[in-house]
This record gives sequence, C-alpha cells and structure tokens, in this order.
Amino acid sequence: MTDKIFIIGCGAVGTSLGKALKDAGNNVIGIYDTDPLNARNAATIIGTEAFGGALPSRIRDADMVLLTVTDSAIESVAEQAKGEELYSATQVWVHCSGRLTSAALEPLCPFVAGTGSMHPAWAFPPKTLTPIPPGVYFAVEGQRAGTEVMAQRIQELHGNAVFVPPEARTAYHAAMVMASNYMVVLLASAHGLLKGIGVDPEQIDPMLLSLSESAIFRARRLGIGASLSGPIRRGDMGVVEDHVRALANSPYEKALYIAAGKAAVKLAATQPGYCPDTAVTLSELLDRLAYEHWSRMPPKPSAD
Repeated sequence: MTDKIFIIGCGAVGTSLGKALKDAGNNVIGIYDTDPLNARNAATIIGTEAFGGALPSRIRDADMVLLTVTDSAIESVAEQAKGEELYSATQVWVHCSGRLTSAALEPLCPFVAGTGSMHPAWAFPPKTLTPIPPGVYFAVEGQRAGTEVMAQRIQELHGNAVFVPPEARTAYHAAMVMASNYMVVLLASAHGLLKGIGVDPEQIDPMLLSLSESAIFRARRLGIGASLSGPIRRGDMGVVEDHVRALANSPYEKALYIAAGKAAVKLAATQPGYCPDTAVTLSELLDRLAYEHWSRMPPKPSAD
C-alpha cells in the first residue's frame, strides 16, 4: 500500500522516519518546519518538498499526517490545523510522542478519519539521521482507523507494534528513558570515574562499550534477570561497601551507585537460589550507606 504522507516537524525523529517511510515505498509529499532552512535540509535527505513558515495547504492532500514535534507543540498544531481547516475527512493524524496519548489530537477528532500515537522505541540523537532497522518496536494507541494505518506503516518498516493503554503512557515513556537515555548517563558516569583515576582517555569508551555490549549480549541470550552479574548477584557485601567508600569524593556517582544497587538487590532476589537473608542484609547495608551519604550532603543555600 502506498499512502501520501505529510510530516510536521523536522527534528531527528521526523527526518529519520520520513526517510524510512519513503524508502519503504510511501509517497512523502512534504515536510514542514517553522524554520524554512530546517525544512529544506530535511526535505533534501528524504527526497520531498519543503515547507516553512506557516502551515501549508498541502497538508490536506495527505492520507496520513505525522506530527514529530515537541510534546508541548502537538495540541497547538492540532488546534491550528483545525482553525485553518488544514485537514480532510479521510485523513489519519498521528503523533510520535512517547508520553502523550492520541487525546492530544482531540481538536481534529470530529473532522478526520482517525488519530493515533506511534512512538518508536529507538534512540534518535539530535541533529542526526538515524536508520530505523527491522525489528524496532513502536508503542501505539488510538482510534480504530488510526491504529490500522499505524499498523500498516510499522509493517512496511518491518517493525513491531505494541499496544500501550493511554493511562499507562507516561509510565511507559519513563521506562523507555531508563532503558535508553539513562543507560548513556550510567556510561558517562563510569567514564568520569575512570578518567578521574587516570585511565587512558582513549581507552575508556572502548572498554566501557565492550563491557556494556557483553551485558546486552547476556541479556539477549539468558533473559534480563538471569544476566545480572557482579558483587550483588554474588552477595558480596564487603565489595559493595568498599565501592561506596571509594566514591566518597564523587557524591553524585555515589548516590547513583547506591540507588542502582538497591534495584540490583531487588532483581537478584528474584533469581533461583538467591538467599533471602542475603537480599535483606544487602538492602539494609545500602539503606545505611544511603543515609550516611545524604546526611553528609551540604544543605542547599537559603532562598533568602
């Protein structure tokens, strides 16, 4: 099936999705951005027509309108499109927010065939064209016509559609942030620690990425819970306490280690053969270390 698609928003998601949908055989009839230069750059990458400034009437010609703007702009774009009658009764409007539901497009609901939300569970660094490989997951929800069209687009991309109920959308997005964005934060924190103790800067990233990739490999092969390793999985309380002491001069990394350690104890306790007493003792140890850490943090300066 070949649909005419119009994209509103020229960031990394809009440009990357537009290129992928065009390569899958769809007719991307245009891409819009308030900044004409951004629109031209994205249009060149995708191979389509650029529109800048005001929302164009060309939107009416699309079968599917894809909003890849910031969360705060989605409803206002929908309101503007409604006010200027930039829609047709046969269209489906879809946004790509991870947090918001299709209700953000409510202003257009009486006038179009369907609405939906379709969030790619994939990392899109800013100002970067990111290929979307087969197997990427998309969190979807919306009205029937919207979900049917989204399912078709995802199938064309050889992806996987996962229904996330509207009331769980924010929790879903928080989980995605933890699995992607915060993984990068953990790597950056580890990088800073290694740099601080004098490890060759050129070797730090390759070493950390090699280790992280081995953890992902184990998780794929064994399952996430069964792939946990390290001192907490072994129940080695002395190592955990020594680690926290070694981070005394790195308060934010220390707090991160303790919080992650608490989560690791919870995960380890779900594994066959893990001693319940060990889980309790480790949890109490980390609680004590957390109390010591936060009680020594300097107070925030008074607003006065």
